[in-house]
Amino acid sequence: MVEYHVDSSHLFEERMRRETRFGGQLSIQTIQDQPLIIFGHDECIFKQYHMMKKAWVGPNGERVLIPKDDGQGLMISAFQSREFGFGLEINESDLKKVNEWRREKKYHDETAAKGKQGTSDKKDLLSSPFIIEFEYGASNEGYWSYDHMVLQLDDCVDCLKCLHPEFDYLFLFDHSCGHDRQREDGLNVENMSKSFGGKQSNLRDTLIKEEAGYLGTFPRILSPGDVQHMVFQPSNDPGPFWFNETEKEENRKDKVIDGQTTKRKLQKEELVKKLAEQGITAAGNLVQVQKLARERNIPIIEENVPKIKEGWETKPKGLLQVLWERGFIDASNLKQYTMDGQKDAYGIHQPNTSLKYLLGSCKDFENEESLLQSMGRTMGVLVDRTPKCHCELAGEGIEYSWGCAKNLYHQQPLREKRSKETFKATVRKCLSRNNLTTEHVRSFSRRARQYILAYLAMQQVNDQQSSTDSKEEDMTQASGQITPAKIEQLVKEFKTHRCAMDFDRGFIDAVFIKKEEE
Repeated sequence: MVEYHVDSSHLFEERMRRETRFGGQLSIQTIQDQPLIIFGHDECIFKQYHMMKKAWVGPNGERVLIPKDDGQGLMISAFQSREFGFGLEINESDLKKVNEWRREKKYHDETAAKGKQGTSDKKDLLSSPFIIEFEYGASNEGYWSYDHMVLQLDDCVDCLKCLHPEFDYLFLFDHSCGHDRQREDGLNVENMSKSFGGKQSNLRDTLIKEEAGYLGTFPRILSPGDVQHMVFQPSNDPGPFWFNETEKEENRKDKVIDGQTTKRKLQKEELVKKLAEQGITAAGNLVQVQKLARERNIPIIEENVPKIKEGWETKPKGLLQVLWERGFIDASNLKQYTMDGQKDAYGIHQPNTSLKYLLGSCKDFENEESLLQSMGRTMGVLVDRTPKCHCELAGEGIEYSWGCAKNLYHQQPLREKRSKETFKATVRKCLSRNNLTTEHVRSFSRRARQYILAYLAMQQVNDQQSSTDSKEEDMTQASGQITPAKIEQLVKEFKTHRCAMDFDRGFIDAVFIKKEEE
């Protein structure tokens, strides 16, 4: 028996579209309790008058007045999947069911919910949350951030858990500041100092799973299976390794330096508390809270604070101590270690002397999940990120959906974009299921999968270190219609995130023309 993926031939795709609900059948080789459905996510901005700089000239030289700028902007945050297409259609009956299921529940990230809507309680959904319109800008709704994204994800998960509990779900995001936001206690070398204490973050404990990728070759105090604390413990802790026993005891506790004072900026929590005493509920970041405090004549700086010599007990350990405990530090030559590493004769940083590089290369730091991934896990779904600078792989082919929608939008007459409401209505029309059909989305996902197979073939052949001739043959067979030559062209031309119309314009135009003919 031979089993083929539905993407192997367009004939398979057409037959499965007629015979199955989701355009394919589960593999008979897969044994799992619940099938996995993958949703891809991305954001896209539509400009009101984008690409409207040219116009046809009439017989008498008359022409339409062309706007001088791009006009208003509308951002769309959307999910798509092979199974459900672009977004997820939810009728009134199902929406009512979802709202009843959500009632009296709170968002998993209560801080984000309180910051954006003033309460952590889940409100009734008025429409499907899988496609959200966002009027960005300082004078509108602000700017899209992690807080917006995690709330949309939570709403989408509620819909899926309520309406389709028989599946497991994976959500794919690209890399951005909001999607990659770290947890406050996440393992991140950028939040650590060289030595103990100071303003560095208190990182969470981590498990040393194995020797490779976790432990070094120098003397260490940790072994596989141990839990490493990122903060010095109040008891049974060896303390900073560069101190002798006398120095450890002398520097264990914080000490007030007699006769010396300093200034101290109040933390956000302290300012919020002082504002609450005046009956004011403060929200936002530190700068916003400080501004609110100044308006109420609340000082943000505390004067004449006794100067304190910081001790190491209960303080964050810092890079040097954490690496020494793992066996990456040569204690006989500590001067060679700096944050970024010493430079050689050519001005190049030496990785083996960089504290950030040594710890950042450890598996637990490399594989540390983002805040969005952590929240997804608490919601009961998987969250992952697609490779950087590879929009051809991203989000189940969602980049092609944007390209197809914008292709249609650019052809709409100017009269359908003039006012704010007609502009938004035109964008909705271009993103509707009449234009981005489920069949189109599946073909876009198929296109993305071809690229994935090409990269996979290249990696497998390189790992096997086969001959040049067999490399090219194997990669061509495994990659389908996308050849390694096309991949190499992408690598050379596109070093940053781009629109799919930049590198696959022909494919998008073909889909668009085919739909016009239909």
